[in-house]
Amino acid sequence: MKKLILALLILNTFSAFAETVAEDEKTVGVFYFKPILGHVHQSPKELSSSLTTIQCGHPIKVIESSKVKVGEEWAYVQVADFKGFILKSFLAPARPECFQAKYPKFFDGLNLDLSELYYWGRLYDNYLQGQSKVQ
Repeated sequence: MKKLILALLILNTFSAFAETVAEDEKTVGVFYFKPILGHVHQSPKELSSSLTTIQCGHPIKVIESSKVKVGEEWAYVQVADFKGFILKSFLAPARPECFQAKYPKFFDGLNLDLSELYYWGRLYDNYLQGQSKVQ
């Protein structure tokens, strides 16, 4: 009987915690990923671990939470079951015209497997557009 009461108490505490977390988050809007490939990051840093790889045109839910502090350049997002961070410059309010959609035969012909998608996404994450150091 004591174990049952303890289990119910733990379950009740956990459900109250889950409701608090869910109430804290507010959806800002749904945006779309612009680059060909990229990642949802575990923390708001370009070299942080990847939670998942995404492609151009993928819908992304941008959320706000008082428990998550994000700088000016990053957005706190949810993609499927993953909550992480994406650079705001990679997000568009409308579905962009994607290379994959424009040239599907070419892109499908590349036969990229999951690990290759991961590495190409990492390369694009670290590629700085318009910031050449060449003089």
